[in-house]
Amino acid sequence: MKKINSYIIMIIMLCLMTAGCTKEKTETFTGTIIEKGDSYVVVEPCAEEEIRKSADQISFGTEQLDKMFYVGDIVKVTYTGDIMESYPAQINAIAWELIGSDENYTAEDEKPVIYLYPEEEIKASVKLKLDGELTCTYPSYNEGWNVTASPDGTLTDANGQIYNYLYWEGRTDAEYDFTKGFCVKGEDTASFLEEALEKLGLTRKEANEFIVYWLPLMQDNPYNIISFQTDVYTESAKLDITPQPDTLIRVFMAWKISDSYVTIEEQKLDAPHRKGFTVVEWGGAKSVK
Repeated sequence: MKKINSYIIMIIMLCLMTAGCTKEKTETFTGTIIEKGDSYVVVEPCAEEEIRKSADQISFGTEQLDKMFYVGDIVKVTYTGDIMESYPAQINAIAWELIGSDENYTAEDEKPVIYLYPEEEIKASVKLKLDGELTCTYPSYNEGWNVTASPDGTLTDANGQIYNYLYWEGRTDAEYDFTKGFCVKGEDTASFLEEALEKLGLTRKEANEFIVYWLPLMQDNPYNIISFQTDVYTESAKLDITPQPDTLIRVFMAWKISDSYVTIEEQKLDAPHRKGFTVVEWGGAKSVK
């Protein structure tokens, strides 16, 4: 009996040792980054990838990954575990590497926000005609935003929910103009933006919200080539606002990384004087071309 018990114990120990030595199975796929947040990305798998049968968009956290890539980059992703059913689908990525860039991808419009400052409380309608695809809005766009706007900029929807601004993100095929602009050292980005945004008509509060979003993406680069867009942007993202504002300020920064200083014709920056019902929008995009 003791001999049988010894055999049973030995078998159990072997099973436990085998289980402990089994490595978690990993899978890989290749795709293009279509959205990037502070701690996550969304990747569209290539058409031939097996994972695409499960989902056409895959999201995963990037905090534990040792590199950072950008919208438009083609990456090979290694992950473990199951594909979680959501949209986008979610995975546990443990590694990734850069394969190349999508030559057909130019940029993603990231975090444009719209402030409304009427002289007295009004009901306002804001519609956006984007030459592309909206990927995120807050509050929900629903073919337009309809809010009550107060002089201090507070916005209230039909349900009584309060917002500081209207927010949207989207993808377009717009090719931004870099014939004029600035080449700025990464470490000088904050001071440059403070001065530039004041010239472009943003208040200190608006400029602060702009800078705290973009600075983490720019300050550690060797150089940033920056060009504030005018017609290229306003034609690709048209605003229809009712009642019509007396003053409209739209600040959109296209930028890209450079490993060395680039000589570029300096851009003149100015803004209209704020008067009456004023609407202000700021946004930006990292160009991959």
